[in-house]
Parts: sequence; C-alpha cells; structure tokens
Amino acid sequence: MVWSNEFPKSVCSVENCDKPLKGLGYCNQHYQLFKRHGKPEKLVKTARQHPLYIVWFEKKQNKRLCEEWMTFKVFCDAVGERPEGNFVLDRLDRTKLYGPDNFEWKQTLKREEGESDKVWYARKWSDARQRNPDVEYDRNLQRSFGITLEQYLEKLKAQNFACAICGEEETTKSQSGTLRRLAVDHCHTTNKIRDLLCSRCNKVLGSANDKIELLQEMIKYLIKHKE
Repeated sequence: MVWSNEFPKSVCSVENCDKPLKGLGYCNQHYQLFKRHGKPEKLVKTARQHPLYIVWFEKKQNKRLCEEWMTFKVFCDAVGERPEGNFVLDRLDRTKLYGPDNFEWKQTLKREEGESDKVWYARKWSDARQRNPDVEYDRNLQRSFGITLEQYLEKLKAQNFACAICGEEETTKSQSGTLRRLAVDHCHTTNKIRDLLCSRCNKVLGSANDKIELLQEMIKYLIKHKE
C-alpha cells in the first residue's frame, strides 16, 4: 500500500503491528530488529517461540548437545531451518553428542488419511528398522536389561570396544554371518548390569553359574596340568 506525503502513516509498517513509528517506517521493536538483522521479521519475540526451541531444549535436557550448542542461537545458526515435510534432527554417530559435524535432518513417515492404527504402526516400525537396524536391538536391550542402546554404546566406548575380561574384541559371528555384539553381562541374582563380555567369556561365566569357588578350582586344575 502506498501512503501519500499529505497523510503519512503514523504506525509501524509491519503487517498487524499498530505501534507508533520509531524510524524507517518501523516501531521501536521492529526498528531495532532491522538495525541488527536487516529485516524486521528476522527474529521472533522470544527464544521459546522459535520453531526449533523445543528440539534444542529436549536435547539439552537429555545432555546430548556439545558445549558449543548449549547456546540456542549457535545451535539454530548451525542446523538451519527445518526442511519442508516430516523431518527430525538426528545424529550421524549415536555414540557422540549433537554437534556441527554430527547431525542431519532425517525425513520421517507421514500417516496417510484414513490409515488404521494397525497398518500405520506396522509401516512405521518397518521403516524404522530399515532406516536404523539398531532400533530392534534397542528395544530388546530395554526389555531384557532395562538399558537403552545409547547406554550400551557409552559402556562399549568406555571399554574401548573390547571384552571387560579378556580385553579382546568379539570375533564370533551370528547365523546370518554378521559379527556378534558384546554381550550384556548381569548378575542373575540381583539383575544388576555389570559389563560387556565377548561370547567366550560370557559362556564361561554362564556355565560356571557365577560360582567363584568353581572358577578358582578350574584355575587350579589348569595350573596342575599346565606342563
């Protein structure tokens, strides 16, 4: 809309803003934004109203952000705007924190109109397994041991990706030919999670039923017949 010189506009030129003018056709708030960012609509009023605030806040609360991204503006500048469609922010490497070199906008499924719960959840689960083969293992960990895949990976990294007893990496393969993961060892009496073991060490403890006396007798036996 063009305003004549005879009747100059007396309120802010930003749509739906009726605050009095400060300069350049803007109210004080939009004038300051224009001076800082070159556009009066550059920023929303508060960080909480930003479309990425919830994404950032949840990851911050879960302690999954690198130190640099603990500042909201730095986080927003790095990840950019969310792409159009169904996209979520994910990590390239789930053993590391979200950071400049460890994030991606990952596209997710959208529920079709009229799609039943059964079909939708089946399609969603199938897609999740295809995109992330670890999703089923994560589910089994939570069901069997009460830990998440992320907690498993943290323990694995702390053990330098090797067995807590023999110090060697897993070499046993599954029926499908893939290398097995280190097993989650736990006390069968208290169900307390201990460490991660290779198949060999885990089987030895399981066969001995965690009986220290029996394992000690085995050591004595081996020493006796060493020569």
